[in-house]
Amino acid sequence: MSKFDSRELIQRRDALKIPIHHGHFFVLRHIKMFTYTHLTSIIKPGMKVADIGCGGQPLRNLIKSCGGNYTSVDVVQNNKNSVDIIADISSIPLPSKSFDVIICTEVLEHCFDPQKALLELSRLLKPSGAIIITTPFNFGLHEVPYDFIRLTPFYIEYWFPKLGFKEPNVLQLNGNELEVMATVWGQIFAPTEKTSFFLKGIFVILRVLMNLIVLAVSDLLQPFLPRYFFLNMGCVAYKHSDISSTPVET
Repeated sequence: MSKFDSRELIQRRDALKIPIHHGHFFVLRHIKMFTYTHLTSIIKPGMKVADIGCGGQPLRNLIKSCGGNYTSVDVVQNNKNSVDIIADISSIPLPSKSFDVIICTEVLEHCFDPQKALLELSRLLKPSGAIIITTPFNFGLHEVPYDFIRLTPFYIEYWFPKLGFKEPNVLQLNGNELEVMATVWGQIFAPTEKTSFFLKGIFVILRVLMNLIVLAVSDLLQPFLPRYFFLNMGCVAYKHSDISSTPVET
């Protein structure tokens, strides 16, 4: 959500599809599970919901099916020409306290200044409103050269109370060392334009085998893993309802 070249529309997903052969299978699986779980439990009919960094809007239909009034924001228009507001995440031209819920998935790593971005989202959120965030940790460079930072759970715990939010209700580490290995494996065997048709088939088989093996044992072995390596982080937090909890300018 930092400034992209508007002449080069960023190819962002329009659906959280998770075929088992995909190199990002576990990443997409966790994003989908986390966002679907919390959006469906938080959104009530009539709530105003902002999708910040919406891309192809994979969550649009889900939010509308929950009764939410959907508003999309991104720094560039998408290929469907369906983004409502084109703006940088740190300066969105909307009134304060506009939304009951804000969803911001896999966006903060593209911000030069995540604190400033979160402060702007806090401004847009109504008192007691909810913010749902996912952000990668052990994940390869993407949308190069607009991939700037990786946040830790300690960053979230430290900064959220200073930016107008309560301490996170949910701060979830998604994935483990095995799933990180499978994701790296998926990238090693990701085809390029020069990959032959035969090798593409071999690569698909290798990715499927690795993903199936890790899928079978990941949950079983996770209690025994240190979890210093994980794929991404999910957070749900609420804005303070009292005026005494003023955000700190960063």
